[in-house]
Amino acid sequence: MVRKSELRKEITRRLQDQDPVSRGINSRKIQEKVLSSEIFQTCKTVMTYVSLTTEVSTELINEETFKLGKRVAVPYMEPTEETIIASKLTAIKNLEKGPFGIFQPRRDLVEEIPPEEIDLILVPAIAYGKNNMRLGRGKGCYDKFLARCALSRTPTIGLAFRFQVIEELPSDPHDRPVSLVITE
Repeated sequence: MVRKSELRKEITRRLQDQDPVSRGINSRKIQEKVLSSEIFQTCKTVMTYVSLTTEVSTELINEETFKLGKRVAVPYMEPTEETIIASKLTAIKNLEKGPFGIFQPRRDLVEEIPPEEIDLILVPAIAYGKNNMRLGRGKGCYDKFLARCALSRTPTIGLAFRFQVIEELPSDPHDRPVSLVITE
């Protein structure tokens, strides 16, 4: 547990210390790889997320997913719970800050999309291992969400800057890997 905590601190510091111009250029490269991937091209419903300023941006992915007529879902969490539901997103303007300062659909606009209807999930993380294990923010919200049996065959993609992918990532039995990690 100590190693995970230390890794979170180190990678978070590196994320915060990035040059904004380089972050933008590298984010664009990563997003373009996602958008040109066969898995993205063939899916109908994409669960993405609204990125924090220090993360790989999802702005282009979100915009293009709408333009292509695909159904978009983003995580929604009740303020008192740590359980993610996939909520349909109809417009970026319909977001508000939720738990942990992460943008999510306004409460009055939450429309759950059943997990079995999701064709692809983009999963945020602080770091990823070479074996596609992920290190989240420590609450286990995505691990619980991804553990649902309806999602066991749904492809998952992690978006990461190269320095976020490390050789050995400590993991616990409840930790869920992603299918693929895309970097610049």
